[in-house]
Amino acid sequence: MTDILCTTVQRRLANRTISIQIKGCLFASVDILQGYYEGTTIKDACKAGCPNYKKKWSCPPYSKPFPKISSPYLSACLLCFSTKMRFYSDIKNTYLAVKAANVTLKSLIERCARHIEDYTAGYALLSGSCRLCKPCRCKSGLPCQHPDKMRYSMEATYLNVQQMCLDFLDHRLLWYENKRLPEYTSVVSLILHNRHIEYNNLTNLIDEVFIE
Repeated sequence: MTDILCTTVQRRLANRTISIQIKGCLFASVDILQGYYEGTTIKDACKAGCPNYKKKWSCPPYSKPFPKISSPYLSACLLCFSTKMRFYSDIKNTYLAVKAANVTLKSLIERCARHIEDYTAGYALLSGSCRLCKPCRCKSGLPCQHPDKMRYSMEATYLNVQQMCLDFLDHRLLWYENKRLPEYTSVVSLILHNRHIEYNNLTNLIDEVFIE
């Protein structure tokens, strides 16, 4: 089992306070992650089941494969934020409850991932498809408006994120299915970089985002 960062923080929102479990793992070499690349399998799954396929520049088939993105980088940092759905029990529509939780988590993990990206002069793979422009100009056949800021998700680079979280963070990703709430919901990001960081650096960088 790989050493991991595991901590819980409280986050006060406009209408509730939630606990967020934060798990993180540092990789001295990105080579270990290449085994989680499943190009054809995940690309086919995106084509069959994702509404964003061919509709966003950040999504397949326009996204770049992980081996190509990771080639300039030596190291990586894996982050997972999760929260219990009981904190959203007042929202009776289960789909809206999960959506509300994910909006909060995605916003926070993106800020942390981009902060670490800036600190390490790295490249972040974020949670979910790019949300910089609504709608994405891809739908109109126009080029990306912010190619320097647009980032892919881990899945869009054809990584098996579920297995990575199990193997390195001892964390299983749960999904909203059949109109039933999962026990918790999670978001995951991966930051590629060449600057050496340790777990105390990672903790400090996350704290800097949460105390803003």
